[in-house]
Formats: sequence, structure tokens, C-alpha cells
Amino acid sequence: MKFVALEKIIAESSAMKKTMQDIVKIAKSHAAIFLMGETGTGKEVIAKNIHALSDRASNAFIKVNCAAIPESLIESEFFGHERGAFTGALNRRLGRFELAHRGTLLLDEISEIPLCLQSKLLRVLQEQEFERVGGAESIRVDVRIISTSNRNMKETVDQKLFREDLYYRLNVVPIQLSPLRERLEDIVPLAEYFLERLAEENLKPRKVLSAASKQRLLDYPWPGNIRELANVIERTVVMHTAEVIEPEHLNLDPYPSCALPVGKTLQELEKKYIIDTLAALKGNRTKAAEVLGISTRTLRNKLHEYQISLVS
Repeated sequence: MKFVALEKIIAESSAMKKTMQDIVKIAKSHAAIFLMGETGTGKEVIAKNIHALSDRASNAFIKVNCAAIPESLIESEFFGHERGAFTGALNRRLGRFELAHRGTLLLDEISEIPLCLQSKLLRVLQEQEFERVGGAESIRVDVRIISTSNRNMKETVDQKLFREDLYYRLNVVPIQLSPLRERLEDIVPLAEYFLERLAEENLKPRKVLSAASKQRLLDYPWPGNIRELANVIERTVVMHTAEVIEPEHLNLDPYPSCALPVGKTLQELEKKYIIDTLAALKGNRTKAAEVLGISTRTLRNKLHEYQISLVS
């Protein structure tokens, strides 16, 4: 069994300091936790640290990427199946709930679970028991649930895409993670941490950031958040031999931060961004989802929500 160790979290900003204080408070409880924030804000790292600080730390930490599982397989993925339950089920298989018994189950991008499974998930959370697909035996489990989403869950509930009763069952302790552009004090320390770690991992000499590079990092809006910052630093470490990192080494694209239209709602801006991205990629939804930092299922839901009809 693989155990989860504490991961380093940079917390120089007031927002992250408060988040760290909240983590310490809630880790020892058994309450369900809902981590909300944009893609790349570090929700999985926070979840792992909550588990590592809890009294379940010696047991399993199991992650389910709800957006990556085909709808036809998600019930089996959650609850397991018996041999012969369906075509291709040659052996009994334990589901993620069973594997996470007495540990923590991370339901990553929980908003992507289809409605047809949400009622079954609610029953498991309420009764702490389930049956494998094709089985009749009730299996009891003791699992601590941490959920994540990069969507506005209240809007998702209002649009009838997610059950309200399930949302409130999962959202006992909500934690909102701020985007990196609102955590300026964390940007340079994060970059320096990644510089040191990634230079070591890639067997490269240690590098330092120039003052101009630090300012460039602070000026950039980081739409991909911490994940994008880590990627930029790794690319810089691998591609450049200079000991001092200058702005040109970072290869950050100019970002039209002043070109956003005034007087538009976030929904209107998001709709336009999706349309423009799809147009630029000639309707390729898979590529568009990758560029937007969301799953193809989330993109499909957004197209339905905004009534966008494009030829792919």
C-alpha cells in the first residue's frame, strides 16, 4: 500500500496562510471537504496534505479522476464488479470505495459525474455501504471524502447538472483556493522552489532568477496557475544553460491583460473565450479542452450551458 507524505506548500500570501490554518483545523475531523478553485491551483496537493495530517494517514489515499472515466465504466470504477457482471468482467474487481476503506477518497472533478450515478453515490455517503456491480452482498466502508471542482457548483446545481442534496452532503467544509494571480506573494517563492527541485530532478546546475525575471513572473496573469508556473520553470531549466534566468529565458507569451472588455459578465467572457478557442482550433473539441485546461466532458457541458453550436 502506498502512503502519502506531506507535500511542501508555499504560503507567503494571506490567502494561502489562511488555507493552511484551515487544513490543520479540519484534518483530524471526519467531515467531508470540498476544494474549489481554478485548474492548476493545487487542489490535489491540498487533499494529500489533509490526508497526511489526519488520523487516516497510515491508510490508503485513493484518487478518482471523475472527468477521465467513461460513463459506462464509472459505476464499476467506484464500486467494483463481480465476475461475469458484464461482458469483459472476467474477474472480481474492487472499486475505489473499497480500496479506500479506513482511508481517504479524493473525488477529483466531482462535477463531471453523470446524473445517473449521483443518486447511488449519495446513498453510499449516507449509509456507508454499497454493492459491487452484479453483486448482492452489501459492503460496508469507512471512507473520508474529499471532492474537488473547478466549476461554480451553485450554478451547476441551479442548472440541474448536479444534485443539490449530493452537493450539500459533500460540501460540509468548503475550501476555496485562490488563483495564482491573486497570490502575488507566492509567485516568486514558488518559482524558486520549482527551480531548485526541477534542476535536481533533471540533473541540471542550480539556477537563480534575475530581478527582471522576478518582475516578469509577477506581471504575468498565470491562467494555468501553479501548474503552468511549474511547466514554465521546467522548460527553462531544461532548455537554457545560463546560471541566471533572464526574462527572455522564460519565454512567456505576451498576455493582453488590458484588452479585456469592460462591462461584460464572467459568463459572457467565458463564452467568448470558448468560442474563440474552438474557432482557432477549427472546432477540435479535444484540443480546445486541453488549451482551456478542462476536461472534454466539462467543455461539452459548457457548450450546452451557453448554447454554443459549432461544427467540429
